[in-house]
Amino acid sequence: MTIITHGETTVIWGRDVTPVVGRYVKPDGWQFGGRLIEGDSFSALRLTTNSGGPITDLAVRIEITGRTLRTLHGTWAVRVRVIFVNDGEPDTVCGGIMGVDFE
Repeated sequence: MTIITHGETTVIWGRDVTPVVGRYVKPDGWQFGGRLIEGDSFSALRLTTNSGGPITDLAVRIEITGRTLRTLHGTWAVRVRVIFVNDGEPDTVCGGIMGVDFE
């Protein structure tokens, strides 16, 4: 996984948790989540939408808000704030959950 310098590392239960490329993120209200992919100069991370429409990914920033880990579909996960970065408009913010893999 590529660690994005923009993502801040949070220590939970003695483990480093960082938003990185390849992590699964499910914003609240979405039926399905997506994977974080590498962004561009506009936004360091993008979230895949898993839709068949013309928009396949969205510019996002991820902030870890959870203080504990929980299980999500057989893996560890943490609560996050998903910030959808808008170009020329105010950012849109919602809660969500991010999968965490420990090696």
